Formats: sequence, structure tokens, C-alpha cells
Amino acid sequence: MAKLQIGIVHLDFPDNPEEASKDYVTCLGTDRLFRYAGIPSEGIIGQILRPLGPGERITPGNFAANKVFVDLMQGVIASRGPQTKDLIADAQRLGRGTLYVIDRRTRAPEGPVREILEQDIFGEFEVKKGRIVPGSYQPNHKHYILTEDGFFQLGQDLEEFLLEVLAAIPDPDEEAESHGLPN
Repeated sequence: MAKLQIGIVHLDFPDNPEEASKDYVTCLGTDRLFRYAGIPSEGIIGQILRPLGPGERITPGNFAANKVFVDLMQGVIASRGPQTKDLIADAQRLGRGTLYVIDRRTRAPEGPVREILEQDIFGEFEVKKGRIVPGSYQPNHKHYILTEDGFFQLGQDLEEFLLEVLAAIPDPDEEAESHGLPN
């Protein structure tokens, strides 16, 4: 059972002196990062927009989400969400209607009445007869990867599915070699 680890990777571009160094937020494991085979764009959660000062945190004001990662994550929720025990149980309790996929970082307490911010909703499924309707997922384009409450939290099953999908993506250098392209 793997846990989604979020960290920063600093990249310098020695072959291109005009290109400034950049800090990226990633969820790829250090073993993959230290292979020096490139970082797939799907594994980059986003970019830190300016250098951070000593002790300064990453905030929504100095972070830009990576659309490629967001699309991958939303695709994982759409395809694998109906297989997670939590969403299956929620659909059974709901019976019929809209089942929201809630970011686990939300401040809203668990319980029957919760006020959840729109930025903390990944998206929604339609539910009929206590089951998630296949293909009904609609992502919430107003969900934020990072808020003042921290980075997104998918929950155990969806995190494991996301990590599986990320592990299956080839490193950029491997992909170039398989297409006969120079590194």
C-alpha cells in the first residue's frame, strides 16, 4: 500500500543558459527521480512560480497547477472511482442523485450535513438504484490542487490507482529511445 508523497524537485538547465532554473512539485518517488531519465509531465503536479524564501511555504499565490497532471488525476477518478469501496458505499447510501467526490483535505466535518467549498470537490458521479452510473463522471473545473488547507488528498484507493497509472508511464528518455529519437 503506497502513499502519495508530494515533494519539490529543482531543475537546472545547463544546456540552455537563458532558461532559468525551476522548482516543480511532484508526486513521483525519489527512486524514479534519481534515474535521471527525465520526468514525465504527468508526474508534475505544478510549478512554484518564484523562488521561496527561507521557511516560506508553497501557497496558492506562488503555485501554478499542471493541466496535464490535473487531467490525468481527473481521468483516474472517472475510470477508477466507481471501483473504490468508499464511493460504492456512498452510492448505496445515496440511492439516487449526485455523488460528489470530495477532496479529503476539506475542513468540513464528516456527517450528514456538511458545508463543502466548491474548490474541495473533485467532481461528481450520477447515482441510480444505489449504483454509480458508468461514464457519468463530471470533473469540477473549479477544484484547486492547492488551497490554504494544503495539497489535494484523494483518499487511499484513488491514491493507489493514481500511483499505478503514474508508474506505468514511461520515462521521457525511454519513450524517446523506443521511437529512435536522440536523447
